[in-house]
Order: sequence, then structure tokens, then C-alpha cells
Amino acid sequence: MAQSILTGAVLLICAYTDIRKREIYKNVIGVHLAAALLLHLITEKGAFLAAAAGALPGVLCLAVSFLTGQEIGYGDAFLIMSCGFSLGLYKGMIILYAAFLCVGLWALGMVLSGKGKRKTEIPFAPFMLAGAILQGLREMV
Repeated sequence: MAQSILTGAVLLICAYTDIRKREIYKNVIGVHLAAALLLHLITEKGAFLAAAAGALPGVLCLAVSFLTGQEIGYGDAFLIMSCGFSLGLYKGMIILYAAFLCVGLWALGMVLSGKGKRKTEIPFAPFMLAGAILQGLREMV
């Protein structure tokens, strides 16, 4: 529960800065990773390997970001990595899947309405926040 609250707060901050400045601050991600590690050590003995596995999708996104010249921004990749590290692989993948689904629908709407093109930049952190909210609602049901 504490990891979910921590991750939600970080996603809220990152969504705000991503919308306003098109930037995700790496120091916010660093604090998130440190706090998540501390919470894992305090509350979940032996969960470090599961947390590290949760970071793998973000590491993969970092590689994609590097190979594509930041089609996916480094900040987005680090955010995906820190969320997965905090919440674990399963929850992190649900959030990521929901975020990709939401951003895809948003992009489709922009293209169909004529307000966007294939290369239009879209801030991703708000969709990660939406994915986390959907994942939280899914847990409640």
C-alpha cells in the first residue's frame, strides 16, 4: 500500500511537469527509487529480486529510447523503470499496458480530429498516472 501511494504521488508530480514543461525530473525519479528501495527493505524482506524484475520493462524502454533517438524520452523510460521497481513486474506491466492503450487512443483521436500528426509529441507521464489509477481501480474490484 505504501509503495502504491508513493508511486501515485511521483506519477502526479511527473504528470504535472510533463504537461507543463515536457520534462520529467530525474531527481524526482531518483528519490522515488531510493524511497521504494527503502520501503522494500523495511516492509518486504526478500522482495528485492521481484522489484528488480519490475524494473526490466523500463530498462527495455531505455534501450528503445537510445536506439530510436529518444522517440520514447529518457525521462519516460526512467519513470517506467521506477514504477516497475516500486510496484513489481505484474502491477508495473498492467500500468504500462493501460498507459499505452490510453495514449494510443488519445493519439488516434488527435490524428482523426486533425490536431496531430504521426510525429506529434505527447507527454506520457499523464497516461502512466491514468494507468496507475486504472490498475488501482482494478484491484478494488
